[in-house]
Amino acid sequence: MKKTRFYPTIWSTVPFTPSIMADWYAPQNGSKELIMKNNAATSLKVSEMTLNIVKLAAVDADGKEHQVVDFPGQNPVVLKGIPSGCFLRSKSLLALPKGRYTALRFYLAGWGNQFIYRDGMEESANTFESLDFAVENGFEIDGNELAEAKLWFDFAPYQWKRHFKPLSDLFKGSKSPKPRLANSFGN
Repeated sequence: MKKTRFYPTIWSTVPFTPSIMADWYAPQNGSKELIMKNNAATSLKVSEMTLNIVKLAAVDADGKEHQVVDFPGQNPVVLKGIPSGCFLRSKSLLALPKGRYTALRFYLAGWGNQFIYRDGMEESANTFESLDFAVENGFEIDGNELAEAKLWFDFAPYQWKRHFKPLSDLFKGSKSPKPRLANSFGN
């Protein structure tokens, strides 16, 4: 009788990435967690964004913009919602001048930007120069900051039926989908 080794793919059954598992067992380094929201993304049920970020800026309570970091020659960054367990880390965000901040503004290049909706439909988002994300409850920089900030994005979770979309599209025929953006993300 031949023995077959079985290695289960636990990462496909757990809704978190391996980096989250490593963080659970690592010593607490004191990171500040920020939940980012965009009303247009919420109303359009966006589940994922691929953005070619050129510059990141923080907007303070007075509406003044403070540059955080430039991204020269950056490849597109994938932003996923909280249910996916993915987040962005930033050490330079906590090096801002003292004050209260309410939003982050992502400046985008004119290529490589895409929105993926909860039903699996993908749409180009190359027309936007910037996207504003409000920070839930804001955040304050007082000079005694922690090591890093974790940016969580509040997007709609994917629907299970999106896996069957290619099959249903085959039976529907070739209809071009109606764009959903229509300048909904205006600043």
